[in-house]
Amino acid sequence: MEWNQEQFYKYDHKRGACKGFSFGSRRRMLDRLNQVSVAADLPDFVTLTLPDDCFDDSVTSFAKTAKLHLDVLLKRLHRACPSACGFWRIEWKARKSGLHEGRLFPHFHLLVWGLMQRSLGDFYNVERETGEIISVEERFESCVHLQDTQLTMELVRSLSSPLGDGVPLKEGEGTSVISSGVGTFSFRGKGRYLARCRALVDVLAVEHMDPAHPVADRARNMTLFDWVSLAWYHVVGTGNVDHLKAGCRVEKIRTWGGVMSYCAKYMSKADSETFMSDVPAGRSWGIFNRAIMPWAKMVELPLDDEAGVRLRRVARYYLERRIGRRVQRHFGLTLYCDVSQFKRLLARPPDSPF
Repeated sequence: MEWNQEQFYKYDHKRGACKGFSFGSRRRMLDRLNQVSVAADLPDFVTLTLPDDCFDDSVTSFAKTAKLHLDVLLKRLHRACPSACGFWRIEWKARKSGLHEGRLFPHFHLLVWGLMQRSLGDFYNVERETGEIISVEERFESCVHLQDTQLTMELVRSLSSPLGDGVPLKEGEGTSVISSGVGTFSFRGKGRYLARCRALVDVLAVEHMDPAHPVADRARNMTLFDWVSLAWYHVVGTGNVDHLKAGCRVEKIRTWGGVMSYCAKYMSKADSETFMSDVPAGRSWGIFNRAIMPWAKMVELPLDDEAGVRLRRVARYYLERRIGRRVQRHFGLTLYCDVSQFKRLLARPPDSPF
């Protein structure tokens, strides 16, 4: 509480309805995001969408239902991985295709910390023209530990399609029939999706034959993408298999610059529909499992007049060049930057010999 200003107040009055993603709400969210320690592990960026079957004409009711689904998903994640924590943000966009084209649908963006990491081996960054190896880096993926392989088996059965169902293939789709010790499965889809299905069946087959095999560990430690796909599909509960295939997206962020770019591009941008500021749709963002968030220690330093004026002037020039316009009222500035860039400005400059 002393480090990150985690104060909890009891209000004597009831708060008003939250409408849209206001400037103040955006500022508070960015303040909290920039209070996360850069010494923490890099988070995962998760996007959750809803299928056409969930549509509701009332934006207020639709928002309440969508947030209920998110709450149930986060509770499942907490039970599976008690150390998981992070931020969520709801965004509204009009559908560009499908049954409800042009209608408003919500989707969620999440930044998740505290997940178990599994090494994927070394990856080589190669120069395209010369073929020379520039650097070698070890990459990791986030996963969720399971007591057994029941959920992995359930995911494979949900993704498989019955043989001879007579439904014509879409353009670019293919079929794949895989037989192993755990059964025979038929999958239909495009190359990347089929490769994912084959990998799931392979790890289940290895675990069935030899649970001590290193590859069998992947069946008991589902990747975050596989776990979220199945959990979100069950939570929404429409039975739409297309939603299971494409209802979520998970990306591992590799640098802290990537964290800030995702925050600026996805989490902190205003709603595309201007009238949302008049609709009581509830909160636009929040923090889950905040007690174990990797907060940084907040440090306040007293400055003399000379250092204060110098720091404020440099910060104003820096901000003007970043946003491309002149900043008039610069007496109160909030600037998110690398501390090392401005730390040297705090020292008193040497006396001039002239």
